[in-house]
Amino acid sequence: MGIKGSVFFLRVGRPARSSNRPGQIRAENSTGLNQSLTQIREFYGAFRWRSCMFAALKSRTTLSLALFAGLAACATAPTEEELAYRERVANESLLPATESEREEVRTQDPITQATFWGMEFERHPGDIEAATEFARSLRAIGSEQRAAEVASQALAMAPDNVELMEILGKALLTSGDPTAAANILRRASNAEPNNLSLLGALGVAYDQTGRHREAQNTYRRVIQEDPMNTAALSNLGLSLALTGDPEEAEIYLRRAITDPEAGARERQNLALVLSVQGKFDEAREVGASDLPDELVDANIDYFRAMLTPRARTYNNLRGTQN
Repeated sequence: MGIKGSVFFLRVGRPARSSNRPGQIRAENSTGLNQSLTQIREFYGAFRWRSCMFAALKSRTTLSLALFAGLAACATAPTEEELAYRERVANESLLPATESEREEVRTQDPITQATFWGMEFERHPGDIEAATEFARSLRAIGSEQRAAEVASQALAMAPDNVELMEILGKALLTSGDPTAAANILRRASNAEPNNLSLLGALGVAYDQTGRHREAQNTYRRVIQEDPMNTAALSNLGLSLALTGDPEEAEIYLRRAITDPEAGARERQNLALVLSVQGKFDEAREVGASDLPDELVDANIDYFRAMLTPRARTYNNLRGTQN
């Protein structure tokens, strides 16, 4: 489990073949209008075919020529109604969803949203809203790499879209490319300097690439605007611990856990910093609120080993939270 704020993303099956024989029409209402129309057309087509074959075979002169002529005469063009129906169906399948449909799907579960926006994006790759929502929903279901691909593709068409940049940066960060994430998040943050979510993600990207001082300055900017931002407080505390300042780290982490929305991650970060200072009893007490005793003891042993400066790396600190 990483630092809080490390930011965390249809092919319709072929219809079953009808069991009806040509010329057999089911009259149940449950089959639906479209199926009934199809069956009527099949019946009509089969009837016309049999009539043509009978006419051709009836003639005794040059069977092959008669058959060809009979079939050609029966192959009439579709009616205007049939052509209009085909055009209407084709157009409906290509039209984007209505605004009300798009609003409604936003209230659905993540997988439903990902499916809906994926279909919209497939039909209309140039639709920036569809691309943005598709990438966002992919992140919601954990498909970070695919989310990054979609967001990157959409950014080629809308290079100044900050929302897409944020989605791309966070997806890259979560999928393990902090250097690329830092570049895109910095660009997005320059465009929207007051976007605290972007700043927090940028700080995490800096920490993951070893630029801890820049990360700390970024977290402080977030805290200056939002003094009780739990993610920024926790991340700053952990970053300070990485640079050898566990005492100040403890101050920020204690502030973080006073937030009613603070969770296990913030408490485990505090337990880590207390352990780094040798406050093992207090660390055990804090850690025991979320973890079983055997895991708390294992973490304490791990923290003891981390008192060796060479072991203090970002990845090691993150690993204790898994």
